[in-house]
Amino acid sequence: MTVTSTTKPAHSQLGHQDWQRILDAVSDGMIITDRHFNILFVNRAFATLSGVDAQDLIGKTCHDVFSSKLCATPDCPLTSIQSVGQQKVFDQEPHCKNGKHAPWIVTITAYPDASGAIGGYVERFTDASAFRRVKQALTRSHDRLRKNMGAIIQAMSTTIEKRDPYTAGHQRRVTKLCRAIATRLGFAWERIQGLRMAAAIHDLGKIHVPSAILNKPGPMSEHELAIIQMHPRTAYDILKDIQFPWPLAETIYQHHERLDGSGYPRQLKGDQIILEARILAVADVVESIASFRPYRPQLGLEAALAEIESQKGVLYDASVVEICTALFNRQGFDFETKSWKLYT
Repeated sequence: MTVTSTTKPAHSQLGHQDWQRILDAVSDGMIITDRHFNILFVNRAFATLSGVDAQDLIGKTCHDVFSSKLCATPDCPLTSIQSVGQQKVFDQEPHCKNGKHAPWIVTITAYPDASGAIGGYVERFTDASAFRRVKQALTRSHDRLRKNMGAIIQAMSTTIEKRDPYTAGHQRRVTKLCRAIATRLGFAWERIQGLRMAAAIHDLGKIHVPSAILNKPGPMSEHELAIIQMHPRTAYDILKDIQFPWPLAETIYQHHERLDGSGYPRQLKGDQIILEARILAVADVVESIASFRPYRPQLGLEAALAEIESQKGVLYDASVVEICTALFNRQGFDFETKSWKLYT
């Protein structure tokens, strides 16, 4: 014989006061509003966080409580919720109009009415103090790591230039031009830092090239040229296993590639070459042609700009070339001036 229980589920026996006690036991602050943002309920945790008596908030609207510039505007997170169950989460310090504020993570969820439409909103306020302390500690650690990484890159750059005195300052000048071009292209600050570091050691692979070849006056033999052309691969092999937050190794690997596939060492073409490497290629060519080299006299900036203009869209990225020539011809850039006022 089957026995059917007549005991009702526990949840059907909970009354209004039971739900209030349950919500008051929640450690996060909670506000429940109707669809017009009138406050229907405030739990004890929110009253404690805000320093306002819960009963003083009932019947008021959210923007009566908070002083955010978004309140009662189309950009208000509540206003932007369009469907039942949709959530908005934001991390900010909502300022109460009584002057109290705290670091909260706010989660807003729309709940349904009897017809299934939006009946109102549940706002949950989680104390983010611990989260922010961890975030600040991570930021400090990241900053220290960045400084240490920058110091290591600088040491590597100095080592390269000590070994090859004829190109002393070459990497520094190339780095400066790369930074200016990337800024004009709209690179984010973080991305510019990655390009600067790549540019600062883009000739790292030349540590594998004998000094007699690096400093040889006059033209090189095919064998000597083949050794020189290995330097991007050598640098890549040195750097590839280091977990940089930028494509630093690949940028250096590609900086002698050309759009038409005539570059080295992999004969990459077009979009196979990352933008950072295309910028570095132009900056490297301009500085190299403009400066003295042991195998030829100084050709000057005019010749350098003429070279990239004549090969714009063929060997070199057209937009990078246009920005580079504009920097020199119209915006006052030069390799030696320390001021960045004109182009950063």
